[in-house]
Amino acid sequence: MSNQAKLSLQCRLSETTVGTGEDHYMVIPCAGEWKLKAAYFCPSAATTGHASNTATLAVKQGSTAVVTAILIDDGSSGTNGCTAGTKLTFTVPASAGASLEFGQGDILHIDINKAASGVAVLGDFTFAFDQIVS
Repeated sequence: MSNQAKLSLQCRLSETTVGTGEDHYMVIPCAGEWKLKAAYFCPSAATTGHASNTATLAVKQGSTAVVTAILIDDGSSGTNGCTAGTKLTFTVPASAGASLEFGQGDILHIDINKAASGVAVLGDFTFAFDQIVS
């Protein structure tokens, strides 16, 4: 029986601006090849959704999305705001293929787009990876 190595990365958004899109970047620190298996966002503050002042949470490798983006609005098209301490779970689509694979030094891009005056997004992103090549 073999043990598969696991990697967990976390990014805290503690200072965010209403209406300003944000880009956050994380470097894969470990040698080998790692496949993204799960992604979560857990708000640390409540965010009230709004029909036009929205935020879209996306995660990419380069320009390729590696999760299905989450829209925070009034619930008409996406998630009805955020509750502090209640996680949002991203879908990691198999269709992302090789883009789900990260090597040491590769960049994981957290892309937060805000429409109109957008909403502030405070909390923690957590990512889980399985090692596929040592």
